Amino acid sequence: MAQIKYTNQRVEILDFLKGNTTHPTVEQVYEAVKKKLSRISKATVYQNMKFLAEKGLIQEVNIKGVSRFEPNLEPHHHLICRKCGKIFDFESKELTEYSLRIAKKLKGMTIEASNTNFYGLCKKCKGGNKSFAFEPQN
Repeated sequence: MAQIKYTNQRVEILDFLKGNTTHPTVEQVYEAVKKKLSRISKATVYQNMKFLAEKGLIQEVNIKGVSRFEPNLEPHHHLICRKCGKIFDFESKELTEYSLRIAKKLKGMTIEASNTNFYGLCKKCKGGNKSFAFEPQN
């Protein structure tokens, strides 16, 4: 675990993210944390989230140029709806192992982790079609 100073802001950010599976943006985290720390600025939230991601306490996921954050540090992949933008975590040990096995053949860089983003339409955006094979747990 990273040795960092746990300020009130960092504690509130981590508390909001704990167990959160929605992959919130800085704006969404700011709005939630502001309810408890009314004087906090969006810049402070942004700086703290970047810091926490750099220290490995949360993960930053960049989707279509927008930074989203999550507490799930376990190897996993994402299913992303092209219409509504909702992100679902998708765990596949086989896909992770396969990606890392292929990556070992690459020259010039030591690969430490892998994740894959799958894009499509979620069940809701697809019109509730029951044929959607993956049933997200969110």
